[in-house]
Amino acid sequence: MYVLITGGTNGIGLAGARGLAGRGARIGLVARDREKAARVAGELGDADVFQADLTSQASIREMTADVAERAPVIDVLVNNAGAIYGTHQVSAEGIELTWALNVVAPYLITRLLADRLAVGARVIGTASDEHEKAKGIDFDDLGGERFFSGPSRLAGGSLRRYGETKLALILMSAELARRMPAIHTYTFEPGLVATGFNTNNGRLMKLMMAMTKPFARTPEQGAETLLWLATSPDVAEESGYYYSRERRTDPSPAGQDPAAAERLWTTLAEQTALPK
Repeated sequence: MYVLITGGTNGIGLAGARGLAGRGARIGLVARDREKAARVAGELGDADVFQADLTSQASIREMTADVAERAPVIDVLVNNAGAIYGTHQVSAEGIELTWALNVVAPYLITRLLADRLAVGARVIGTASDEHEKAKGIDFDDLGGERFFSGPSRLAGGSLRRYGETKLALILMSAELARRMPAIHTYTFEPGLVATGFNTNNGRLMKLMMAMTKPFARTPEQGAETLLWLATSPDVAEESGYYYSRERRTDPSPAGQDPAAAERLWTTLAEQTALPK
């Protein structure tokens, strides 16, 4: 079994990579920091390293071309990398960074590697229960400016933007299942996990994350559902659903909107210049 995973050098992704390698899988790590990825690859044994800045579409295209050249057919693709950006920033393509990393990157990676996925391959996305706070995708504000200015910014706008992107990931997975029935797609929420997540947004946010640590799950606990989705026969015939604690569950009503999922797919195709 060959597993390609983004964000596999720390946190949930690293715990998942270790768990899958321990079950005999060969791992492909997609990472920005090549040296760090090389160290993790050495720990995992026979693992491959693919370098990419996942906020850059050009970098993703280079990385997927490298995967197509060097990696075998992919049995499991884990779109795990994600982040919150506390200020409004844009990618080289002019796309707000939280959206670029959490939504555009998994979409573009999956589409570009579609012909490298085995029949019955599993595509897994790391979502979040924060998606429940998003009422829907604001297609009139895809740049997310409203989250980063005025009262919205002071009321935790960056976290709500993150929730919107995770809602988008859930919708995208459901639409992928509809459009590509030869593969199986899943999203899951790992719960509050003690990792380095969201410690890149200043001292206050770093302190707040440190305060939640005693109540958080370990990365290994957070990766339990990921490992289950990647290997369990229980979900082998399912596709397009959302999971928590190794159980299929319903996302928010906004995460069950097929019209929004189809519109999102079209929007992402436009943002990445791919056929709709």
